Amino acid sequence: MSESLLNIQFDKLNLDQTSSQAIEQLLAYSLSLIDPAKEPEAIAYLSQLQKQIVQLRSQKGNFGSKKIHVGVSELRQAFHAHSQSAAAEQIKQISAYLLLFYAVECGLKSIWLKQNKLQTTEQIPDRTLLSKDGHNLDRWVKELKISASQVSATPDFHLEKGGFSLNIEKAHQAWRYNIRLKGEDEKVLVEWLNSICNWIKENINR
Repeated sequence: MSESLLNIQFDKLNLDQTSSQAIEQLLAYSLSLIDPAKEPEAIAYLSQLQKQIVQLRSQKGNFGSKKIHVGVSELRQAFHAHSQSAAAEQIKQISAYLLLFYAVECGLKSIWLKQNKLQTTEQIPDRTLLSKDGHNLDRWVKELKISASQVSATPDFHLEKGGFSLNIEKAHQAWRYNIRLKGEDEKVLVEWLNSICNWIKENINR
């Protein structure tokens, strides 16, 4: 079996519902034709592919609904709109933090698209940047190769009720649902977001 076949990654193929369903059915049919006693390696490999496509199909929002794709200018405008609203005094603290998070996300994506000479998010070749890591600001910072001298390491945080550590991409969920973070963690997290926001302001129009 060729190496290219062994390294199939369905999550990077941007498959639609019809295509993924057809692949799942084809894999099931192929498995039914193979004698497990004679071809155990083939059975194991095809079963792995089948599991991969089933998991991909079950991911929330990945299939069954159209993803809204946006361009550099829309993301830039969203960054300015969200960051300005986040700074408004009348906005409640937790809502301001949520807007700040989304401002940073839009700003990073706008700069990344421009640096990679892409017009819209639909053209992003690595689909995990939109599916698995769409809100993972740490990955976007790394993709942009922002120097450690310009921004500090991406902080984790803890919920006020719950001792386990959560990464940055979960922050917007906590703020969206008005779930309290530990005070010091939230302070560090907001300071980090503001530092990224300042970096974006310096680079978004370049």
